Amino acid sequence: MSVIMVLAYVLTRTRAYTAIMARKEVTPGQQIGMALIFGIFSIYGTLSGIDFMGAIANIRDLGPAIAGLIGGPWVGIGAGLIGGLHRYTLGGITYIPCSISTVLAGLAGGLIYSCRKGEFVSITGAVVFMALMEAFHLGLNLVIVKPFSQILPIIQNISLPMILTNTAGMGIFAFIIHNLIRERETQRTKELIESELSVARDIQMSIVPKIFPPFPERPELDLFAVLEPAKEVGGDLYDFFLLDEDHLCFTVGDVSGKGVPASLYMAVTKTLIKAKADINLTPDEILYQVNNELCADNDSGMFVTEFLGILTISSGELVFSNGGHNNPYLCRQNGEVAALPKVPGLALGVMEDFAYACAGVKLGAGDSLVLYTDGVTEAMSPTGELLKDQRLENILRECAGETARAEVGHILSSTRKFMNGASQSDDITILVIKYLGPKQLACRLKNKLEEIEDLARAVENFAAANNLPEQAVFQVNLCLDELLTNTISYGFPGGGEHEIAVGITLQGGTLVITTRDDGLAFNPLEQAEADISQSIEERPVGGLGIHLVRNMMDEIEYRRESGQNVLIMKKLIK
Repeated sequence: MSVIMVLAYVLTRTRAYTAIMARKEVTPGQQIGMALIFGIFSIYGTLSGIDFMGAIANIRDLGPAIAGLIGGPWVGIGAGLIGGLHRYTLGGITYIPCSISTVLAGLAGGLIYSCRKGEFVSITGAVVFMALMEAFHLGLNLVIVKPFSQILPIIQNISLPMILTNTAGMGIFAFIIHNLIRERETQRTKELIESELSVARDIQMSIVPKIFPPFPERPELDLFAVLEPAKEVGGDLYDFFLLDEDHLCFTVGDVSGKGVPASLYMAVTKTLIKAKADINLTPDEILYQVNNELCADNDSGMFVTEFLGILTISSGELVFSNGGHNNPYLCRQNGEVAALPKVPGLALGVMEDFAYACAGVKLGAGDSLVLYTDGVTEAMSPTGELLKDQRLENILRECAGETARAEVGHILSSTRKFMNGASQSDDITILVIKYLGPKQLACRLKNKLEEIEDLARAVENFAAANNLPEQAVFQVNLCLDELLTNTISYGFPGGGEHEIAVGITLQGGTLVITTRDDGLAFNPLEQAEADISQSIEERPVGGLGIHLVRNMMDEIEYRRESGQNVLIMKKLIK
């Protein structure tokens, strides 16, 4: 029986049996190999038998019978011939019927295989087949061996041991085979589930924004986010989108529970928020509407904690509402880290018509807003210690001056370092919004010289917000002073009130300064270069301002457009 178990284990790990299980065609070479294995086992069944009055009580027929059941007629006959020929060479009064029955056992097993189209019989069926085969074996001895009086006592004594031994062997082998079949079916089911969960994960990750930077045309913002489910799919969510050209709506949420149900609830919540968000609604009003939608027919009893904010890009004004979520952190440019003011609120999906509250703060250039789910603060070390808020605040202080992507990466790597190989117990989501301040300045001034001073102050404030070098600011203000003084003094001979538009945009490392006025057509680039080699007394009046502009700016372009002078200057920031 021990040998049978070892044989069954080894055989079921072979390529031939894998092909049989997969209903694939078994090659002739594999069939020969299986016939040899079970033929040798048949010989072993003979050699391990017990001599009794010239007959051998054995399990010789077991090998060919199994070979036929799992490999078909030719495998069974092949194994039977090997075992039968070996028994024939040993002689004895039962050598002829025993040899024949061994071959027939393989053939019978093969016929059953063919009738069932390769499907292995049940354990009970295999045991009954083996019992009948051994009964036939013993009956064949009674018919063939003479004298009858000599063979009868032998059969009477060995029939029960042989039938029980062979059927027990077949039962053990069939049990192992059926266990393997169930194991393979379980494995296939598991692989199917894993495949479906993998697709579900891909779908979930496609729902949340994953292209960064999301708004490359908006240099005022730097955003980055990451979502790492604890299982294949999770219930965390994040989203951000523009309500109009000057308002960014963003949210982070955490659904109760994990897995597929949480991911479905997450998708519904995210969709509702985007559908309800409107520039005419405040964050608390948006949450109020989404909460009522989630409460309707919420038979599952699930809920979601949600933080939602709206940022005015031009001013840095932030208004927000909180539905029971972790309080985000505001990381100032100077390194200060503090949680946003607490706003009372209930998780969405719990109570209908709940009135949410709203609060606000102002972001300065370089400030970062860090939103996260409790998968960060409740990350657990191998000893069971939680990361908690204080450690997160210390981690955030280390991120001063980093980009949004770098901040997210540092928080995530620090969390993993704290976990030190411990399994992730909850979904982790981190969203960082870094407010870089306005990257463009738009001013309109009247054709009055005193307004040039107000423009200079506005340029200085813009430069401070964007960390521009002092020398570049001085040169820009000097060039604008020269050009605007000339325009105001000579561009409107008819008098009256006129408007001059000045725009400054920071594009990467280049300042683009544009002026527009409806004065007399005047192209400063057509003016002759000032001869600065002459003394002041000898030099013609005028032209020095244009000379300064040409030398302080890296590029200058002029055009007359719709009755206006349009001058574009570019200054590289070093």
